[in-house]
Amino acid sequence: MTEVPIDITVPDILPPSDDGVFKTLLTHPDAKPCLRDIIASNIGLPVKDVRVRNTELPISDVLEKRERFDVSCEIDGGDQVEVEMQADPMRGDSLAKGHKNLRSRAIFNACDLHSGQKGVGVSYQKLARTYQITFCDYTVFEERESCFNHFSFRNAEGEELLDSVNILFVELSKLKRVLEKPVREMTGAEMWAIFLACADKPNYKELLNEIIATKGEIKMAYDLLTNISQDADERARFRARRKFQMDMEHNQIVSFEEGKIEGKIEGKIEGKIEGKIEGKQEVAHNLLAMGVPLEVIVQSTGLSPNGIRTPAG
Repeated sequence: MTEVPIDITVPDILPPSDDGVFKTLLTHPDAKPCLRDIIASNIGLPVKDVRVRNTELPISDVLEKRERFDVSCEIDGGDQVEVEMQADPMRGDSLAKGHKNLRSRAIFNACDLHSGQKGVGVSYQKLARTYQITFCDYTVFEERESCFNHFSFRNAEGEELLDSVNILFVELSKLKRVLEKPVREMTGAEMWAIFLACADKPNYKELLNEIIATKGEIKMAYDLLTNISQDADERARFRARRKFQMDMEHNQIVSFEEGKIEGKIEGKIEGKIEGKIEGKQEVAHNLLAMGVPLEVIVQSTGLSPNGIRTPAG
């Protein structure tokens, strides 16, 4: 198969929907007001302070899953917040499969983060709340119209057990209706979703300017994104990530195509072999019907005695 050269054009403004750019942007020393506001806008509660923590949870056992977060932080009162950008589906996931791997990971990470608190001598009811916010640059919940989905522990009637663990998904692929709204009618969460999905797209420049003029924290984020986008090292890292991703996709396509070709070849070979065997069995059946001894038929056809099936009837 002929190799196709991969052309990777790095845009003037790097996309904040890229995992690496997203993490660099929101963990920037000057991004604290932006991080505080994007969390407050999505969890629906005021946030006065935010402190970025280590993005890799320590493990106590070699068999534990090692978790790396894009942004892990504490907000007022010690509540925990993990903020993730999922630019592409996880391996083995698809819309047809319900993206169960992503959903399962969200549950695992949120529960592990919540249970990992220092709880010795602390009443369970005083444990901090845990929020996991995952921005997805693709559709996860096809059946749901809204791009904002908030999950917590509830009974069959919808009554909440407690608000201790909260999992939020924001699907950036479902912004069509949001984009049609006047900016003055948009929520903070909707403005942030548009920024993350469209900041690198020139055709949304006018809308972004209006949002930037309305919300100071997004203006700050856009200015930081512009500076990050001009950094040669960041651009090189972005290009390297994209090249790796495209190489992986290309290899998957090649493997799939080679698998189809190999399958066709094997199918033809197996078909010929099966055809020959079926033909010999037909001859054997005719000889048996004529009263030819089994030993003679075995010598003539090369079939084993057990392989010669007696004709029905």
